[in-house]
Amino acid sequence: MTTFDLASWPVISRGTFFEDHVVGRVFDHHWGRTVHASDNIAFTTQTLAFNPVYFNRDAAAAAGYPDEVVNPLLVFTVVFGLSVEDLSERGGPFLGANDIRHLRAVHPGETLYASSTVVEARTSESRPDTGIVTWHTVGRDSSGNPVIEFRRTNLVRKRAANPEPAAVREGFAEDFQVGDRFRHARSRTVTDLDLNGLTLLVMNTAAGHFSDQEMADTPFGERINFGGLTLALTIGLATQDTSGQAIREVGLDDVRFAVPVRRGDTIGAATEVLAVEPDRDEADVTFRHLGVNQRGEIVCQVTRTLRVRTRAAQAQPSEGASALAPHAPIGR
Repeated sequence: MTTFDLASWPVISRGTFFEDHVVGRVFDHHWGRTVHASDNIAFTTQTLAFNPVYFNRDAAAAAGYPDEVVNPLLVFTVVFGLSVEDLSERGGPFLGANDIRHLRAVHPGETLYASSTVVEARTSESRPDTGIVTWHTVGRDSSGNPVIEFRRTNLVRKRAANPEPAAVREGFAEDFQVGDRFRHARSRTVTDLDLNGLTLLVMNTAAGHFSDQEMADTPFGERINFGGLTLALTIGLATQDTSGQAIREVGLDDVRFAVPVRRGDTIGAATEVLAVEPDRDEADVTFRHLGVNQRGEIVCQVTRTLRVRTRAAQAQPSEGASALAPHAPIGR
């Protein structure tokens, strides 16, 4: 059994500290998120929000809307979610929100972007290692028109004397050097929903992933995670730090699963750069990704090649290339 100490490689840090939140500072949050009808149905039914205009096109039309209305709480939580990496990912409870204003109805297929302004920041009297920060967040559509605004307040950790993290990479070919090693800031606990739901989502009919009875008398004694999902999780945890300027996935090789992943295991990831092969304004970058559980056991390793942009090419967009939507920077 091969083990690996994730802490032995420098982490690519994500999130901010209290000291980064100076009153008046504006954060334009990256990504953006297209809200699909399936998102709206799933969110609405799981929260028991049975307003017909959220899931019945006829009811929405009768109420004067051109399509179903995206549940306003889904709009709120999506815009909130887009802001988390910049504002509160490092931890500290969400203390509350005020002045939530839905400025117009949102419909399936629309893409939302977000920006936030720091409006208040002070040290917590009861927890001096944290601060209390309030932001004014605005969610916009792809034309830059506001659809929602709100104020929210969080506890935010203060910066401590920690080892210097690895630099955040934009994901251009020039950002990767052969021999670079780094670990990724996020980890993910595998739940019962993953073992059942994700396995069946991809139509994997191996009952050992979703039937307790099938696995009861095996050496495993319980269901184990589908290896394809362990692979997807390992690559997923590495994606933001490696794929910010990706053009396409070229391929995978040397996929190995040495240890099964079980319900309750928490998986982290680390990456080594194996090769950078320039090709005019692009490059093929090859990584070795490691998925590691909470016991330090390597549960997955994979060699992955990605075609990425060069920084020089980004500075000279091709003729006819479409401009990015407002408030939608690529990567971080």
